[in-house]
Amino acid sequence: MSTTLQTTSQIAFAPAPERRNDHAAPAVSVRDLVKRYRDGTEANRGITLEVRPGEVVAILGPNGAGKTTFLRQLTSELLPTSGSINVLGVDAIAEPARVKKLMGIMPQDAGVFERLTVREHLEYFARFKGLSKREAVAATRDVIAELGLVSETNRRVGALSGGQRRRILIGLAMLGRPPLLVLDEPTTGLDPATRRAVWQVIRRAVSAGSTVILSTHYMEEAERLSDRIGIISEGKLIAFGTIDELLARLDRSYRISHRDPLDPLADERVRYCKSFAAAQQYVGRERLSEYSIARASLEDVYFELTGEPFDTDETERD
Repeated sequence: MSTTLQTTSQIAFAPAPERRNDHAAPAVSVRDLVKRYRDGTEANRGITLEVRPGEVVAILGPNGAGKTTFLRQLTSELLPTSGSINVLGVDAIAEPARVKKLMGIMPQDAGVFERLTVREHLEYFARFKGLSKREAVAATRDVIAELGLVSETNRRVGALSGGQRRRILIGLAMLGRPPLLVLDEPTTGLDPATRRAVWQVIRRAVSAGSTVILSTHYMEEAERLSDRIGIISEGKLIAFGTIDELLARLDRSYRISHRDPLDPLADERVRYCKSFAAAQQYVGRERLSEYSIARASLEDVYFELTGEPFDTDETERD
């Protein structure tokens, strides 16, 4: 029984195709963003990007690459060492309180009040966000319906499953329909069906006028949800564009089949080696059954740029 593996070809970077003109002012503009800690570690190194109104932008990167650090600066939770951040026309560094009112934020490690019911929890945070009592009640009702938690409305949060709690955290970010949602790994730990339900919630938020920036460890999530993808590695934004623009950076891949199973180390070497000749060397000419040339995948591009395979089990702490 043969097994099919994919290997990228020799690098053949092509210039990214020109994007369409968009005359609208960016929803988010980040320029030369640097975060340097006292020990000299640079968690972010000169990140520059713009996010258009109504876009979904996914941020990918290896564990510890600087994704969470970037999002924490974007949401004014962490002060940059240098650089600028403008959110919907507001200087996020000079006016952090004003910027936070424009955002719905879901941190990676946010907690919940376990003794409150789902309704109480959401209403409390809606009031904290500045909504009137009537607005808080209406916003809570809408969010509970959108997240599929109607049957759990009066249950204590502490009695909910991990996936249901995760949905509440997403709901907290969505309260009041903020123009910008910043979600740090919103679907981590969710089962595939719940993850797809959350995608639908995010799509509806975009249809209602929100812009979304999210980090994720799920390649499928980035591919299905995002208009553009940014890849951060060692604190630098090393790629930013549409899926087609990123794929244009690799010309092709080789897909090979071999007769016998490989040991795990050889399997990894074959999957991510950079030429057919190298793959043939690891497999062995006598064990090679067939090969073909195929278009590179986003995972191939990710590996080529970061030097690491895409791992959906990572949990970033940076």
